[in-house]
Amino acid sequence: MGKKILKNMDWGILVCIVILLAIGLVALFSATQGTEYEEFKKQIMWLAISIPIMIILTFVDYNTISKISPILYVLMIISLIAVMFTKSVNGATSWFTIGSVSIQPAEFAKIIAIISLSTYVAKIQEKSKDQIRSDRRWTFFCWKTMMRSRWD
Repeated sequence: MGKKILKNMDWGILVCIVILLAIGLVALFSATQGTEYEEFKKQIMWLAISIPIMIILTFVDYNTISKISPILYVLMIISLIAVMFTKSVNGATSWFTIGSVSIQPAEFAKIIAIISLSTYVAKIQEKSKDQIRSDRRWTFFCWKTMMRSRWD
């Protein structure tokens, strides 16, 4: 299975990601030279956390993610509502603070919305290709997703 994933990997995107990471790190290092490099150290920490997560998610079958997408969508809506009741930071209530780490659920919501939307469209297309044009739930789902992204 590992060889199949590596064979089907889009290496161009991976190269672009590495180049963007390098450019971002160099720019951040340059911008924080007069300080203790705190922001640069934070970026390195998050990079060290996110790369293993990216590698693990590469090996997860999309069908598994598709099956749990309704649960993820509900959790996304709950987190986006809950964040409205958090303490304001610089005039914005869009962060969950857990210890010294701040998390913005809207960033996860974007990814979950894309996964949920693609799963929903695939299910509609399994039934009939013309049904996607006439399904009112589809219109409601798109409207709700766009409204949520406007609040971000």
